[in-house]
Amino acid sequence: MAGRGARAQPGHQLPLPRRRPLAERARRHRPRRPGRPGLPARRVRPAAGAVHTRGWRIVGDVTTNHTGDAHPWFTAAVSDVDAAERAMYYFHASGDYESWMGVKTLPKLNWASPVLRERLAEVVRAWRRPPYGLDGWRVDVANMTGRCGADAYTHKVAAFLRAAAGDGLFVAEHAHDHTGDLDRDGWQGTMNYAGFLRPLWTWLRGDDLDLPHFLGVPGGVPRRDGVAALATMRAFAARVSWRALTHSWTLLGSHDTARIRTVVGDPYRQEVAAGLLMTMPGTPMVFAGDEIGLRGVDGEDSRTPMPWHRADGWDHATFARYRALVALRRDTPALRHGGLRWVHADADALAFVRETERESVLVLARRATGTPVQLTGVPGGSNVYGGAADLRPDTTGTVTLPADGPSFQVWHHSHER
Repeated sequence: MAGRGARAQPGHQLPLPRRRPLAERARRHRPRRPGRPGLPARRVRPAAGAVHTRGWRIVGDVTTNHTGDAHPWFTAAVSDVDAAERAMYYFHASGDYESWMGVKTLPKLNWASPVLRERLAEVVRAWRRPPYGLDGWRVDVANMTGRCGADAYTHKVAAFLRAAAGDGLFVAEHAHDHTGDLDRDGWQGTMNYAGFLRPLWTWLRGDDLDLPHFLGVPGGVPRRDGVAALATMRAFAARVSWRALTHSWTLLGSHDTARIRTVVGDPYRQEVAAGLLMTMPGTPMVFAGDEIGLRGVDGEDSRTPMPWHRADGWDHATFARYRALVALRRDTPALRHGGLRWVHADADALAFVRETERESVLVLARRATGTPVQLTGVPGGSNVYGGAADLRPDTTGTVTLPADGPSFQVWHHSHER
C-alpha cells in the first residue's frame, strides 16, 4: 500500500500495524529528500527485520531527476563554479539552470556527470545495507530522468542503478508511454498508468464525473466502451515483455490523481475496478484509503490523512470486498503466476482466463447490466467471488455468464484429479 497517512518519528521505527487488514506484502517508505519536506534519512530507522519476518518487502522512493535547491550538492554547485558538484546539474552560461517543470526549487540532475553517478550509486548501496535493508525503489519522475535537450541517458541510468542495487527492484513512475523505458536493461517495471489505469478509468468512469483534465491531458476523462479499453490495455502490454508487465504496478489511483471512488462514482463500479486490479497480470498497488471509499478530485485532495481513528466514516462494505479480493489473489496461484487469455469484450463486459498447468480462473467484469455472455473453450468451475452460480458447460461445451451489473465474478477450475 502507498499513502501519506503515517510519518516515521525521529529515532523511532516505522510503525507496523498489529493486524494485516489487507494482507499487504509490501510497504512503500518515503524518507525525506534534502530540500524537500519530511524527515532526514539519517533519522529514520526502518524496522527492516520485523518487516521481512512478516514476509513483507520495503520499497523506498528515490528521485533520480532532481534534488531540492537546499540540497548540499546544489548549494555547493551554486557557491563555486569550479566545484565538482557544478557538473551534476544543468547550468547555463548565464548562471541559470534547468529544473523540473520550471520549478526553480527543484534543480535537474545531469547524468553525464560521473560524480553524480557514483554518489547516487552510493545512496542506493547505503539503503540496501542494514539497518535499512530496502528491497527496491519506486523511481520518482523516471520518465524525465536522464533526459534534457539532446541528452537521453534513461536506459543507462536504469542499468547503472540496477547494478549498484544488486537484486533490488526499480519501478518507474511514468504517466504516459513507458514502453521504451522498460526491458533492454531499463527499469524492471512501471507504475502502469497508461496500460491499466487510463483505460479502466475511461471504461468505468461515472456519469457525473467532471474532472478538468485526464492525468494532465485537457478535456476531462473520456468515455470509452470495453472494446476500446481492452484495445488500449493490449496495445501497451504487447510492447513490453511479460516479465516487465508482471513487475509493473497496476493501480487505480495514486497520490498524484483523483481517487477511484470519485472517478467511478459508486461502490459497485469500484468493486469492478478493484477486482480487475487483483486479478490481472501485474503487482497490485492500493493507494491507502481507496479500500475504505475515500474520495479526492486531484492529487492534493487525495492526500488527506488516513482517518485511522474515525472508522465510523469508513465504507466497511468496500473494505470487506478489498480484503476478500486480496485473499483471493493470495490463495490462487493462477492469479499471481498464470498466463492471460482474453475470451470476451463488449461495451459493458470484459472476460478473461488466468491459467496454469494446475488451475484455471475465469473472470467476468461488468460495468452495467447487459445480455448473457456465452463462451466455448473455457472451463466451468466453482464461483469463488461475486456470488453467481457455479458454471457447468452444456452439451455443446458452452457456458453462459450472468448479465447483471455492475458486478465482478470469478470462477475457479482445478485441472488436478
